[in-house]
Amino acid sequence: MAGFEARSLSLVNSVPYGSAGKAVDFFHYATADAAATVLTDGYFNAARDKLAVNDVIEAMTVADGVGDKLSLKVLAAPASGNVTTAVNTDASGA
Repeated sequence: MAGFEARSLSLVNSVPYGSAGKAVDFFHYATADAAATVLTDGYFNAARDKLAVNDVIEAMTVADGVGDKLSLKVLAAPASGNVTTAVNTDASGA
């Protein structure tokens, strides 16, 4: 496990919505870590200042082997405590 590498998290786009400066940010991330490692609560703690609830991270895990692509959404990015993510699904049927 290499662990989170801030230089590998790249902001791709920021999409504003509503009022009061709200936006959803979209990131790309690549790592040699396994998908299960990336999904661990706290993996993205070092990026808490960049992340917000509902941001999207497109991640390529095991990038130097047989890769596994994950689409993640940020569930929590508190000032202290763990940043949490989950695999994004189209469960709403939208």
